[in-house]
Parts: sequence; C-alpha cells; structure tokens
Amino acid sequence: MIENNVWKSILKRQAIAIKKYTIDDNPSAFPLLEFSIIEVAGNDRYSFLQNQLTGNLKKNKKISQLSAWCNPKGRVIANLIVINTGESYLLIFKKDLKDYVQEKLSMYILRSEVIINDLSNLYFLLGLSNIDKLKLDDSTVLLSGNDVEFVNKKYITRLPNFSERILIIGNIELLDSTLSDLKKTFDFVDYSVWKKLDILSKLPWINFDIKEKYLPQMIDLDKLNAVSFKKGCYTGQEIIARAHYRGKVKRIMKLICSKRELHHGDHLYMNNPKGKVGEILNSSSSQPNGDSFHLAIIESDKLNHDLFADPLSKYKIRIIK
Repeated sequence: MIENNVWKSILKRQAIAIKKYTIDDNPSAFPLLEFSIIEVAGNDRYSFLQNQLTGNLKKNKKISQLSAWCNPKGRVIANLIVINTGESYLLIFKKDLKDYVQEKLSMYILRSEVIINDLSNLYFLLGLSNIDKLKLDDSTVLLSGNDVEFVNKKYITRLPNFSERILIIGNIELLDSTLSDLKKTFDFVDYSVWKKLDILSKLPWINFDIKEKYLPQMIDLDKLNAVSFKKGCYTGQEIIARAHYRGKVKRIMKLICSKRELHHGDHLYMNNPKGKVGEILNSSSSQPNGDSFHLAIIESDKLNHDLFADPLSKYKIRIIK
C-alpha cells in the first residue's frame, strides 16, 4: 500500500490524529496500510482466476468475496478479498506477500489474455465501522449485500461476511478529498483496532512467514464461504476436497483469550515444555483488564485438554470459539 510517510503527510495536512483505543461504538475510519492491492485484468481474467482461487467467482456481478490462493498441496499461499469491478478483479491481501504472489501468479498466465498490475502505490484502502449510512461527496451510498458500488471514482463495498464494516478503494489522487469528507463524521483509528475486529470475528490473515502451511479448512476459510466444493478444478482442489469429505483436519483455528500477551508464532502447550500443541496465527494487544485475544492453530485432538500460553503451565488459555 501507499507508504506510511505519504499517509502521515496527508493526515498532518488534514489535521487528523490517529487514535489508539479499544473498540467502541463511534463511527471509525481505519487506514489499512497492512494490505496490498493487485489488479487482474484482460479478457481471460475470469477463467484465469477461477482456475486458481478457492472461491467460486462471479463473472458478471460486481461483488466482493473472500477467497484463497493455494499451492498444489492445498496449502494457503494467501487469503484474499476479491472485488469484481466489472472491468477487472482487485485482489487484497497482506502486503508482505505482494512480490511473492505477483511473481508466482504471473507464472500461471502462459497464453491467457491476462495482465497483472500492482496498484499498491496507486490506490488507497480505507476501512469503516459502526455506520448505518455512508455519505461521501454529498452522495449517500446505499450498499446491498456484497455489491460493489462505484461512487465518485471510488469502489465501495461491505467487508465480505461482515456487513457492519465497509471498504473504500480509490486512486491516491482522491485521498485528500476523501479524508476531508470522512473526518466530519469519523474518528480515525489505528489499524491495531481493525486487526482486533478481524480476530474477534475469526477472520484470519496469512503473512509471508506462514504461507503454504495450512489447508483452508484449518483456518476456517470454508466457514467464511471462501472455498467452493462445487466449482471445477483449481490449484490444490483435490487435497482440499479430500479433507472436506473426510470431515476433519488435524489442526483447527480457535479464538483464544490469554492473560499473557502473545505474539504471532508463539507456541501453546499442554502441561510440559515438550507438549507443544499449537501456535499463534494472528495476535492483538492486551485489553485494559489484561486479557488479550488471538487466533491460534491447535491440534484437533488436544482441544479438550488444559492448554497454556507458557511451557511452565502458569498461564492457562481460554478457548472462546
């Protein structure tokens, strides 16, 4: 995405302060700098992505949806928000995967009439929460389901599966005017709060260092309608389908609560230092009461045991859902 210094310059010019606080009910806007946007365009864009992604894409319907791109072994390279603009598909995913995804995805183009463009430094991405009606540039934006609306040269849609949150995507040239408009109604809030909303909603994000490690079912992407078991073949489909029809996977994602602050990659234990039974996928900072919430991958047959955030079994974790 756009470099932090560009954002800071625009926010300073607009006299907008980014607040860092816990989740509340105020209308909030979030600069989503942790994500990249690439565009897949060309006459064969639909068939190309349909043969690569886990989700069943809509060819002629302007909607947003969750999906994933996997390797031939069915392990998730990146999970994505896919936005069909009608003229191209926009893929939104964690920014540390951008170069890897763009390079690897380009290898599959072959003779397809497809162009992949990096829009990360040309477009901005904003998230909104706690709003009933969105008004931009004196226009009220009416959003139905996951439809994508094009309003004043900006794409606007609801976060797939989480209708209480909205995404705005636009050219960097429109960022100044957009922020000026939004600051009349919204508090601007640090990404850490948006991340916590994702975690509490059990919406995971794959980063570069955990790419190609988990099946989609291990991180609940099937439950988020990001995987189709009815569409035709796509990369990794055979293994993903086999796990689905078998009915279970060896590891599964859970929302957990801990009194000990945990970080991405930290291990979970049973009752001895050698009893590693899970690891933290996505983490959030501690609440004022000391609780911290995380998404963790845990061995399925260990879910009924007491689990701890440390090898000495001092900090017992609580599985929320």
